[in-house]
Amino acid sequence: YVRKSVANNLNDISKTHPDLVVKIASEWYGNNEHTDWIVKHGCRTLLKKGNRDALSIFGFVDADCLNVGGFKLNAEYVSIGENMTFYFRIKAKRAARVRLEYGIDYLKANGKRNRKIFQISEMSLEENQEKTYMKTHAFANLSTRSHYPGIHSITLIVNGAEMGTLDFELLPAKSLTT
Repeated sequence: YVRKSVANNLNDISKTHPDLVVKIASEWYGNNEHTDWIVKHGCRTLLKKGNRDALSIFGFVDADCLNVGGFKLNAEYVSIGENMTFYFRIKAKRAARVRLEYGIDYLKANGKRNRKIFQISEMSLEENQEKTYMKTHAFANLSTRSHYPGIHSITLIVNGAEMGTLDFELLPAKSLTT
């Protein structure tokens, strides 16, 4: 409980003083596996925001050593309550640590957009190693998120860098009438 509390406090501090948390993280990381977990969990917001200094602490280099291709959606539209699948592949020009995420720019009730970042994975790739991904995202309404019809976007993020954005239309939920 104490470790999680420290990590959560670091994460809260990172929202107003990111440089301080990066300094603490760089001093603490690599000394103990428990401390490493605290630092990683405490830097989660910085990592999601693509903070270069935070990413480098954990070995995530610039995305220029990685090729991303085949980024596509299974459909141009999806209804509220359904799933959307997207695909992509990644190939390393040289050995690298990789953090894969995607962002959904949700359309809000007021017509503005709000991005939510979702992590896919973290891994190490060897030189010339290639991986192919298929990821499904659900558009079911939740107690914490309501969906609104309109144009939404999905952005593939590799080591904090945006590698492509695709638009799709979110349609109203399908009627259950027979």
